[in-house]
Order: sequence, then structure tokens, then C-alpha cells
Amino acid sequence: MNMTEASLNSESVVVITGAATGIGRAMTLSFVARGARVIVADIDEAAAAGLVAEVSELGGTAFAARVDVSNAESVELLADSVFSRHGRVDVLCNNAGVSMRPHRASWSASIRDFAWAMEVNYFGVVHGIVSFVPRMREQSGHKHLVNTSSVTALDIAPGHAPYAASKAAVTALSDALRYELEDHGDDFGVTVLYPGLVPTSIATSERLRPDNDRSAVRNIVAYEPERAATLTYNLPVAAETLGELAVEAVLSGQNAVLTHGYPDAEIEARLKDLRDGATDRTLQQPTLHLSKEDHR
Repeated sequence: MNMTEASLNSESVVVITGAATGIGRAMTLSFVARGARVIVADIDEAAAAGLVAEVSELGGTAFAARVDVSNAESVELLADSVFSRHGRVDVLCNNAGVSMRPHRASWSASIRDFAWAMEVNYFGVVHGIVSFVPRMREQSGHKHLVNTSSVTALDIAPGHAPYAASKAAVTALSDALRYELEDHGDDFGVTVLYPGLVPTSIATSERLRPDNDRSAVRNIVAYEPERAATLTYNLPVAAETLGELAVEAVLSGQNAVLTHGYPDAEIEARLKDLRDGATDRTLQQPTLHLSKEDHR
């Protein structure tokens, strides 16, 4: 089953991480416009409070909460607070994410660059699932997750490997989770959002890193592949449009939402590599000669 327009109402509780700005802000306003109560969860508590005040002026209902999605305890405390106050969560949007500038070749990235991208972009989603999904499963009615991945998880993203790898992990996790929930008979949808270029504050998210880790103090050699300028998903789309896309995906039960259309040529090129790499040969299994000592 899907969530209906009628069931998304003033009794509905929606939690959105990375909600204070950009795509999260757009999601907040769109869910509020449908009457839902939205928990605006963000690492920037002041920005979250500012959006809650804006929602209140519009006649909606929202609550600010500080969360660091890279920290499992912080997300667990958020879940405790939301379920204690509201008793349920109907929609969880794991949206918080970070990126780095300038883009760089993989060997120019530090171990901390890769780790930071995974901690926020991937483990932020993991923490949301672990803290919220078991409790949501116990509720009646339809439940829904919206996990923000990226079009870079679908195409090859030279110069953006730490980010793309973390987002590809979100896709793999989300697809597995959807099947698991279906296999257990849950009325629980999982949508993966694949934004292309959406101008938001994510480009400046290194402000959240320790000073010594920031790219600006490390003389990073910028790397921008020529192909980047030719990609249609690098044409900017306003963040405001993504809120409605997310809500409509929840209501219609879509598994995937792409902001820039389907990158057919790019995906077909990757599929060709896979087809070319497949083999019809029957692999010969080596014969193992075991001594008596090898038998257990």
C-alpha cells in the first residue's frame, strides 16, 4: 500500500535530517504544506530554529532538533525524543549530506576525506535506519523512508570519488532494505532520491570539519574532468522543486526519483562494460588434494 493524500495530514509525523537548508528545507515546506508535523533535524540548530519560525508564520507545525547524523548516539537520542513526544514517525527522510571542494583525483584525497564522506553520507543513513526503522515497523499504517543518494551513484564521477562512493553505498543499502521490508510483509516504502546539480550549501559543508582537515588549508590540486561540462545533470535545478518530488514519491510509492531525467547514455556505457565482462564459460573448479590432517 501507499500513503494517500488523506493519510498525510496533521496527525502525520515527518523527520527530516539536514532539514534546515537546501533540499531538506524544500522537503520540510512541502510536507508542511500537506499538513504534516515536521521535525527539522540539523547539525545547525540555529538554522533549524529559523526554519521552524518560518513554518509557524505560514501556519504550519514544525519542531527544531539538533542532530549529528555521523554520531549514532546523537541519532538515537533524536529518535528517543521524537517517539517520546509524538509517539510515531510516518516518514523519515535521511537527507543530511556533505561534499568537498575542490573536486580532486582519488589519490589526492586523504583517508579522512573518504572517512568523513562515509561517516555523514552513508553512516548517517545507517544510523537513521537502525534508530528509527524498528520502532516504525511496530506502528500501524503505511511508513516510508526517503534516502538521499546522488546521480553520481549512477554515473561515473571522476574527481568526486569519496562523495560518489558514499552515495553508491546509500543506494545499495536502500535497495536491500526495501526488499527486506517487503519480504517481512511490512507496509513500508523506501524511496531513493538521486539529485543532480542542485545549488545548496553542501558545497560549503567543509565548514563543519576540523580546521586541519579542510581542503582550503591543504593545497588540494583541483581536478575537473572535461566530460563534466557536457553532462545534463550538471545543469542546476532549484532545490525548491525537490520538496514536491519527495512528497509525490511517498504518496505514489516510487522507488526512485531522479531530478534531471534518466542519464541513458552514461548508464548504458556502464551496462556495456558489465555485459562485456560477463562470461558464458563454465568455470573449472580446481581439484583440491587434501591430506588427512586437512579433514575436520
